[in-house]
Order: sequence, then structure tokens, then C-alpha cells
Amino acid sequence: MTTPRPVAALGRLAGKVTGRVVETVPPDLILDHIDVDALVDRVDMNRILDRVDLNRVLERVDVNHILDRIDPDRLIDRIDVDRLAGRLDLQRLLAGVDLDELLRSVDVEALVRRSGVPGLVVESQTQLAGSLLDLIRRQLAGLDAVLDRVVNRLLRRDIGSQPAAPRLLEVQE
Repeated sequence: MTTPRPVAALGRLAGKVTGRVVETVPPDLILDHIDVDALVDRVDMNRILDRVDLNRVLERVDVNHILDRIDPDRLIDRIDVDRLAGRLDLQRLLAGVDLDELLRSVDVEALVRRSGVPGLVVESQTQLAGSLLDLIRRQLAGLDAVLDRVVNRLLRRDIGSQPAAPRLLEVQE
């Protein structure tokens, strides 16, 4: 179906006049008469987005500029650490840790000193030495008592006539 001739001629005339009007009228005057809300309501965003090449848009985005504008403290404050920790697979994480390499950097001597192990060793050695000396003293005292009885029997001394302690150690009354 063809358009009637007068309508086509009128359309061409309107096109020529519109071009002249747009060239001569200041754009601000035209924009003052446009209902932007009505214009936006008529826009089909899905149709526009279908025509946008997002890869080209992303190529023009300066990611470093965006990152410079991010406040890391605010971002970290928004992170649910417990939830994040719950999602970690510790077995998989620890499987990637080289313990030998990690332990090479550990100052074991300082760690032992801080733990107090040397003090415990000295203390236990002192207690052991004291206990050993006590044992030797008891054994020697027992041997002394046995030898005293043997000597007293050999010399046929009366045990009841002997003093209970050396004279200088006796309690003076």
C-alpha cells in the first residue's frame, strides 16, 4: 500500500522545516519544552541494552580509578568474618602449606626460652640431685648404724651405756 502523494509531500516539507528550525532555535529553548519524564517513560530499556556492546563499555572503564575510590575500611566492615571463615576448607588450605619452609623461619631456641622449659629442667635436676643426696645420706646413716652395731658387738660394748648423741650435740639443761 503506497502513501498518498499529498501526505508524502507534507512529510518532506515538515522534514525540511524541522531541520531549519533545529538549526536556528537555541537548544535550551527546545529542551525547556521537552517533558523528560514522559520521554524516559517511552524508552524501552531492554531494547537499548540489547544494542549495547558491554565488552566495549568495559574496555573503556578505568578499574584502577574505581578501586582508588573504594574505602577498604568500609568494605571490610561489611564482611561477615564468621560466615567467611565457615566457608573456608581448612584441610585444602593447610594442604598447600609447606611446614618445613614455615618451620625454617621459627626461632626454636627463643621459643623454648619463652616456654620456660630450661627453668623446668634446672628445677627438676635440682630436685633430682637433692633427692639423690637425701637417698645417699639415708643409706650412709643406715650403714653407719649397722657398722656401729657390728663394732659394738665385736668390742662387746654395752649399748645402754653409750650416749644418745655426741657430747657437743647433746641438749644442755
